[in-house]
Amino acid sequence: MQMWPLERKILVTQAKILEWYHHYSGKVAVSFSGGKDSTVLLDLVRRAFPDIPAVFVDTGLEYPEIREFVRTIPNVTWLRPEMPFSKVLTTYGYPIISKDVAKRIYYARQGSPWAIRHLNGLNADGTPSKFNERYMKWRVLLDAPFLISDKCCSVMKERPLHQYARENKRYMIVGTMASESVRRQSSYLKTGCNAYNKRDPTSQPMSLWTEQDVLAYLKMTGIPYASVYGEIVEKNGRLTTTGVKRSGCMFCMFGIQLESEPNRFQRMEVTHPKQYDFCVQKLGCGEVLDYLNIPYTAKEKQPSMENEKDYQPDLLKFLEKVVQRNTIAYAEDFDVDKEILLNSAEESSLEHRSFLWMSRPYGTWCVPERETFLRDSRAYKTWTFYADQPNGIKAYRIVVDGVRDGKLAGKIVPVNYARQVQRVVKSALPIAKVQYRDRDDYFCESSYETFIHDVSRTEEKIHDIRYVPKSEAELQSLLMLEHQLEQQDKRPKRTKSVTKQPDTR
Repeated sequence: MQMWPLERKILVTQAKILEWYHHYSGKVAVSFSGGKDSTVLLDLVRRAFPDIPAVFVDTGLEYPEIREFVRTIPNVTWLRPEMPFSKVLTTYGYPIISKDVAKRIYYARQGSPWAIRHLNGLNADGTPSKFNERYMKWRVLLDAPFLISDKCCSVMKERPLHQYARENKRYMIVGTMASESVRRQSSYLKTGCNAYNKRDPTSQPMSLWTEQDVLAYLKMTGIPYASVYGEIVEKNGRLTTTGVKRSGCMFCMFGIQLESEPNRFQRMEVTHPKQYDFCVQKLGCGEVLDYLNIPYTAKEKQPSMENEKDYQPDLLKFLEKVVQRNTIAYAEDFDVDKEILLNSAEESSLEHRSFLWMSRPYGTWCVPERETFLRDSRAYKTWTFYADQPNGIKAYRIVVDGVRDGKLAGKIVPVNYARQVQRVVKSALPIAKVQYRDRDDYFCESSYETFIHDVSRTEEKIHDIRYVPKSEAELQSLLMLEHQLEQQDKRPKRTKSVTKQPDTR
C-alpha cells in the first residue's frame, strides 16, 4: 500500500479522517508539532473541517523556526510538559541509540529480568533469540557513566497530549507514518489507521505515507511550512530539502550513530550555535557523544592563538597592570571582569569568548563584543555611555583562547576608544528579536518590543539572553570591518615631509 500513488493515499487518508471525526461526533483534535508531516496532516484535516483545533507541545527543544511557524497557524493550543528536559536527563537519562535500546538499558539497570535477557540475546525461556541478538552489542552501555532511558518522549510530549485529550474529551489525530520505524510499522499492523480500542484512542491517517509523499504534497499544494527545512528540490530522482531533513527535538540523540557527517549536531553547531552550546556544554550531551565516539563538531579543534599577534599568555596579569596604572578608584570592578573572562574559557563558540574591556579612572567594564554593536542592548549602553568623555579610558578587545598552564590566555588588541565608540554609535544595528531560556530551561523567542515590555517584567529567572538583529550576516560584516579599522587606528599618522628650500636671495 505504500506503493500506491499519492492521489490514492490522499483519498484514503481523507476517508480515515472523516470516519474518525464522525465516530467521535467532531470531538477530535490534531497533534501539531510544526514539522512537515503534521503540517500536511493539518492541511488535510482542515480542508474537510476548518474549525478542528490543533495542539502544540512546547517542549523547549524545537528549532526556533518551528516555533515561529506554529505561531502563524490559527486555532493552536500551546501545551508545556510538567518536567523540563534538563530534569528528564537527571531523573531518567539521556535518549541514545534508539527507543528500544534505551528502554532495555534503563530497565536492565533496575534489575528487570526481561530487559537483561534481551541484552543477552535470549528468549523468555532462556534460549537464543535471533530477534533479541540485535541488542547484545549494546550491553556495554550498562557500564556507561550516565543515565540512559527512553522516557523523554513520554514525559515531554505524550503525557501533555494525553492529559489535554482526557481533560477536553477530545480524540487525537497524529501524523505518524509506518515507514518511519519498525515500532510504528508494528503498531500500524496491529491497529490500522484508526485505533479505536487503545487505552488512549488515536488516529494515524497518514500511516501509509512516506517522506517522499509528504514532500510531494507540500510541493504540489504550495502550502507554507517551517523555514528550517529550506527549499524542496529534486536530487538523484528523489525529493529532498535543502535545510534539515527531520525537525524533531533538537537535542535528541536517538539514531545519531547511523548518520553520515555532517550529522545533526555538526549542522546545529553552524546553524544554531546558541542551542548547540546549551546542548553540548550545559546539558552534557557532548560528554555522552564523546563516550559513544560520535563526532559532534564540524570544526577542527581550534588551534591556539599563541603565535598570533597581540597574544598574551596571561590575560589577567596584563589587565591587572592596566588597572593598577589607570584605575584610581573602584578597582574592585575588575573582580567581576575576571569572573566573566574565566567563565568564557569553557565556551566553544568564539562569540562567547570575545569582549570589549575598558579601564577608567573610576572603575572598569567588560562587555560582549557582539552585543555592543546591537543598539539598546545593555552592552551597547554601557560601552557608549562615556562617548562624550573618552579622556582617561584605556580600551582593549579581548579574545579568550582558554586556560594554558593554569593561566587565562588569549589576544588583547588595543582599541582607540574615542574613535571606536563613535563608530559603534553610528553603525550599531537595531535588535529585531530576543532569544532566551525561561526558569524551566525552555528555549523561548520573542520580538524585542515584547521582551522589553512584557517578558522582562513578568517572567522570573530568565537566562542565556541573546539579542538578534534582522540580519546576522550584516552584523558579522560589521564586526569584521571594525577589526580592520582598529588596526588602522593603531598605525601612526603619516606627516608630510617638508624640505627647507635654500635662500636664493
